[in-house]
Amino acid sequence: MKNIVALTSSMITGNNSSFKLQLRLIEEHWSKGRFIKEFYSTEVGTVFGHIFTLDDEEFISTINLYFGDNANTTEVCDYLEETFCERNLNRLCKNFVSVSLQSPHFDLIFGVIETKLGKKYREENSIFEHKMFKAPLTVPEKIPVPQGYILGPLQLSCVESVVQQWAKDLELNTSDEAPLNILRSTVVSNIKERPGFGVYKEGEPGLPVAWITMYSGGELGMLHVVKEHRRRKLARILLREMLRVVREALGQEFRTHCFVKLHNTDCQKLLHSEGWIEQPYNNKRMYFHTDYLSKLN
Repeated sequence: MKNIVALTSSMITGNNSSFKLQLRLIEEHWSKGRFIKEFYSTEVGTVFGHIFTLDDEEFISTINLYFGDNANTTEVCDYLEETFCERNLNRLCKNFVSVSLQSPHFDLIFGVIETKLGKKYREENSIFEHKMFKAPLTVPEKIPVPQGYILGPLQLSCVESVVQQWAKDLELNTSDEAPLNILRSTVVSNIKERPGFGVYKEGEPGLPVAWITMYSGGELGMLHVVKEHRRRKLARILLREMLRVVREALGQEFRTHCFVKLHNTDCQKLLHSEGWIEQPYNNKRMYFHTDYLSKLN
């Protein structure tokens, strides 16, 4: 394989909407972190590529893979050998890494990746699996915000509310600041660099009762409604507002997506009811280092 000139989002076709969207966010400066973008072509013109997102210490924390629609299994394996070489494995984040891709060769690819990551993340490690949903082609109409609530941008003053809930979802040991700081960094980046919305009680603008953000890869996430405020369509309101803003900013052809943990059936039902399309072979997996997992108790 040979290196080629970097692709642009307008050049991405076929079943690679998540990769296309992340490229567009980088082009629009909605993602301001450190990225490594590399693209390759085979002799017959099949294109492969990846986006590595780097953390504050310049380690790779997320990997988004691109496979041309006409890629065969031999080409896929050759590309994975190039990408998950010893040099790149040594650059992986010491705590965890997430890998996302869209390809009909999904099982083959993750089989190779898991073998490779075994050198870095031990076998007894936890693997979080997700279903992927793609946004509908049309944006549903707005839903009125219930009386007594206000819909507005998610503010930096809301960081701790979001972080504490996220830590609770992950069953983190909240007395350990190290993993919490990793979450804080992500939440702050999401709020400062990309659209995010919160629902607030009137008179309490700094305390959201529901929220949603967008990650650097273009996926929507962190959707949460405080238990006492559920059954008021707040999650549905947030989801529609984010979809509207993203479409107005990036264009109708850019369909955002989200990853939902396999056990989160309530969120999956919401997405299905909103016309989001569950993808047949698209997924994200997060791998955690065993030493890091000792903090998840």
